[in-house]
This record gives sequence, structure tokens and C-alpha cells, in this order.
Amino acid sequence: MAQRIRVTELGQERQCTKCGDYWPDDAEFYYRKNGRSAQPCKACYAQLPSRKARKAGATA
Repeated sequence: MAQRIRVTELGQERQCTKCGDYWPDDAEFYYRKNGRSAQPCKACYAQLPSRKARKAGATA
């Protein structure tokens, strides 16, 4: 199993389950649920088909 968390000189980073990139494990890059980082990262979450459809419906 691949390690999903790593520590760098910038602090703790978490790997996104969708894109596979490592991002700082904070609220800027991940939504929080029950005090923990939720997957996927915010950028990938915005690209999910359900989110795109909801956003398109809200502006129409």
C-alpha cells in the first residue's frame, strides 16, 4: 500500500486519491470533515460530474 502522507520541509502533505498529487494537509487544499481532511482535494472535487451539474443548474 502506498503511503498517502509525507512530511516535507513545508510540513505534512497528503496525497489526493483522484489526481495522485501531494498537497499541504490544510483547509486551503482539502475540505474538512470531523476535523480530518476529506478526499479528494478541492481542485478535483470541483471537477466531479455531480458538482459541475449542480453548478450549471444554479447559474441557468
